Amino acid sequence: MIAVTEHVALEPADVVRSGDAAEAFPDVFLERTAFERALTFPTGRAALWYALEDAGLDPTDEVLIPSFTDLSVKRAVERVARPVPVDVEPGGYNIDLDDAEERVTDRTAAIVPTHLWGEPIDMEAVAVFAAEHGLLVIEDGAHALGMTYTSDLVGRYSDYCLFSFRFTKEVTAYKGGLLLLPDGSTPSRSRREKGDRLSLAKLGGIMALSGVLESMPGRLYHPLRNRVLNPYFRTSAGRVTDVELRQLSARERSLLAEQYERLDDRVRIRRRHASRYDELLDETLERPPSNPDHGYFRYSLRVPASKRDSLYCALQRRGIGCSKSYSYTVSPSGECPEADRAADRVLNLPVHAGLDDEDAERIVDVVNAAWVEVA
Repeated sequence: MIAVTEHVALEPADVVRSGDAAEAFPDVFLERTAFERALTFPTGRAALWYALEDAGLDPTDEVLIPSFTDLSVKRAVERVARPVPVDVEPGGYNIDLDDAEERVTDRTAAIVPTHLWGEPIDMEAVAVFAAEHGLLVIEDGAHALGMTYTSDLVGRYSDYCLFSFRFTKEVTAYKGGLLLLPDGSTPSRSRREKGDRLSLAKLGGIMALSGVLESMPGRLYHPLRNRVLNPYFRTSAGRVTDVELRQLSARERSLLAEQYERLDDRVRIRRRHASRYDELLDETLERPPSNPDHGYFRYSLRVPASKRDSLYCALQRRGIGCSKSYSYTVSPSGECPEADRAADRVLNLPVHAGLDDEDAERIVDVVNAAWVEVA
């Protein structure tokens, strides 16, 4: 049986059901943050694009972004302004404010901090840095949905804050994005309502595929993952198509709201699995940064670059659906050395709430045995 990296946290009945919870979305995000308005979009990256436009940035402006991030962040910024990649913290995955200090110019207008893999960045420190340089803060919470439920770290110190509801996230309607923004700004684009049948049908397809993968022998999963799934995940995540506002249907809002209500328990399960990995994995494997508020959207090991691909293949063959995201940076090689090291070494283990304790123990046993073999 496969332990997949990505897991759609839904039951089939959830997709076809529409309930009273629709009215709670997206107001529940406003209740947990310092914002007063919310807009929905086809994707999270369209929300980022819109935030840059709404803030009045233009091609002469520079925007600080982490070098270790999804390619779509850079592409979204390029639609409006000039992205300036910044290195990440040593041993971590979030933007390094000391390196950002070296890259600020008189054209720098904004900074886009992320909580990569659910690792909290110190947003209070980001806010102080931004105030010193007169920058807007556009917070990327695409990996931080779980943190909004368990802490007050997200959406308290930024000018804009965005989220993603792509099918790999803890809360999903197949795709979708949410932008929290200041009260009083007027949407510069019309709001369009689209039917939900196609998106929910695609979500149902993803759920069915997930079920097939979880019952597939590792020797079959490994080539399928490399030849079909990995290219699809890369191209679909990196694509930035349009920035139109999108009115979610009542069924989509209900679906999202009901998943969000269950998120507290799911994050607790993720943290329990992560704690088990921290305790039991081979001591020579570098763990993710420790933080009690970590949402563990991914559990990211660091493996020596010369051994990473061998361990990755060994785990895939044994039915552990690990991933090497991100195996790239958005900066030229050598410009952000800590990001380069992360891209060469990161290996994400399954940590989602679809796993039970027995699954987590099996993952530990398989990883340790495979590591002995390849180390």
